[in-house]
Amino acid sequence: MNEASSKYVDQIATEKLIQEKLSQVRHSTPEVFHLDLADLVDFSQLPGLPHVVSEQQQANSIMSWSFQSALPTAYPENNQVHCLGYLAKRSGWEYPARGALVFIHGLYEDNLEIYNFFITQLNGQGMDVYLMLLPYHYLRTPAASAFSGEYFWSGDLVRSAWAYKQAIYDLYQLQQWVSQRSGQPAWIVGFSLGGGVALTLAGLARLPGVFSINPVCNISRLVWTSPLFAPIQRDLEGSGISLETVKTVYMAFEPLNAAPILTDMDHIVLGRSLYDQINDVSHYGLLVDTWNLRHVIDYKAGHLNVLRAPRLAMDVTGFALRDE
Repeated sequence: MNEASSKYVDQIATEKLIQEKLSQVRHSTPEVFHLDLADLVDFSQLPGLPHVVSEQQQANSIMSWSFQSALPTAYPENNQVHCLGYLAKRSGWEYPARGALVFIHGLYEDNLEIYNFFITQLNGQGMDVYLMLLPYHYLRTPAASAFSGEYFWSGDLVRSAWAYKQAIYDLYQLQQWVSQRSGQPAWIVGFSLGGGVALTLAGLARLPGVFSINPVCNISRLVWTSPLFAPIQRDLEGSGISLETVKTVYMAFEPLNAAPILTDMDHIVLGRSLYDQINDVSHYGLLVDTWNLRHVIDYKAGHLNVLRAPRLAMDVTGFALRDE
């Protein structure tokens, strides 16, 4: 797609999210706003290997697994972490795939088919893909929630912050389990909000590697500047929450604030879309400068249609297998 059509796709997606989802709900931070930041930002005890259960064969040869989140919430549906396995074809199951990837998706999604092309291309490169569902999305959506992801990021600042921390814990546990199951160091591949979560975890733990695609890397600022999040800004301000308060709460989660970064910088890759209309592209530049990133790949695409960039899967595979 060219620049104009790439931007148009992003703009249509933004308008649809606002009209059909975000503008239809209201959320507020509890009146007694108390958040123990010391507890929220304490990552000194990242969880160990999860007890994975419920291995099942889904349609189209997709596998599924689940485990209990190490950071529970008040919603039982959300406390079950779900992983979908898209396994590369091989001549016999005794032969391992070339590599294993843990993939984490974007915010407010309700259709995993947008990843079909990308995952198929990765499978074609001989890579197994393990897709983790973010808190409050898809199968983790609470019964009272109006749409997938509604409770993840909303005007309820306390719940949103806890959800982000839960995503970090869940992703860390899944990455450990996939590495053990596959017998290979599993890279994390994150898209959009998932890319931000992956980067935050890269700062907190020594990971084999991270390939972050159009990541949300300046969360609090994006809430105040992006048209997509105008309904959330409205709800936060209605609860008396200012941008400075949001910055304070999310300080530990912002990839731009990560220091020191524990993952080897040579194993961190930023894939950024030049025509992105959902993220602020200037934030990518800040990330490059702040982290002194060595590996940055530009794609002539928008935020969403980068997933159909023919060389994206090859780039991901090339970095994940580079040290073989």
